[in-house]
Amino acid sequence: METSPWPVPPPFMWRCARCTDLLKKLITRSSAGPGSFYEQLTLAKHIVADHPGEVPEPHGEDCALCAHYAKHGDTSLSEEHRVRSLFMLPGAARST
Repeated sequence: METSPWPVPPPFMWRCARCTDLLKKLITRSSAGPGSFYEQLTLAKHIVADHPGEVPEPHGEDCALCAHYAKHGDTSLSEEHRVRSLFMLPGAARST
């Protein structure tokens, strides 16, 4: 059995047709090579807008981006950054 490098998205994403569609586009684009940042942001923006109760808490002090967004008071970018951990590998989700 082949394992996927992708984390298993939470159940709410499978119940949402838009999440599922955007996730499929992200995986297709990522499989074709680098350059899936647009798809990541589109999915992240959708989750923040349509599923605000699913936005994870900040990653903690070890996450430079969470600290940066907290310092500068940028709530929307902070939320978009944090939701990427729901569907991206930790190294990718915490990178710029």
